[in-house]
Amino acid sequence: MRKIVFLLVAAAMVFMVPSVEAQQAYPLGRANVALKLDYLRFTSSEVEDLGLENAMYIGGEVFFPVWRALYLGLETGYAWSSGDVDVFGFDVDLDLGYVPIEFNAKYVFELSPCLTLDFGAGIFYSYLNIDASVNGLSADEDDWVFGGQFFADLNYKVGRWFVGANIKYQITEDISLGGIDTDVSADNFRVGGQVGFLF
Repeated sequence: MRKIVFLLVAAAMVFMVPSVEAQQAYPLGRANVALKLDYLRFTSSEVEDLGLENAMYIGGEVFFPVWRALYLGLETGYAWSSGDVDVFGFDVDLDLGYVPIEFNAKYVFELSPCLTLDFGAGIFYSYLNIDASVNGLSADEDDWVFGGQFFADLNYKVGRWFVGANIKYQITEDISLGGIDTDVSADNFRVGGQVGFLF
């Protein structure tokens, strides 16, 4: 029995030591991944008029340090929203899908051995799709738009895991639908939480 306990403790130490060393050298490990769940709100008044301003976002990110507290990473995810609008007495159902593909840089401040705060910015290319249906007929339009963002995260580390909260604001170029340029953007902010793993 003592041998089993000893082997379990030894195995735990072998797996924990690299993680502890990585966290001492890098506030969020030699790399980290996270799954995010956010509330997303489009800020354009035209999107609000369509009842599509409120969305849920689920995404994933991965970051690697390029210097002790400076990390570069990628994030992508999917946001969706549904609404309806009255057009000449017809009830038109609308669905919106939004997929940002982001490249980000962030600087991490270690507030305590377990708590980190980071601020970052980046660029992204996103896919936007709007589907409209009425009386069994449907049509959809989509576009790819460039944009930029800035964000902040607060994370609490528990061993190799971390949980936290995030906030982000994205600014996009105007959307083109059906070959027609509009004055409508996909600007948005989001706030939510994440759970992640440190390497």
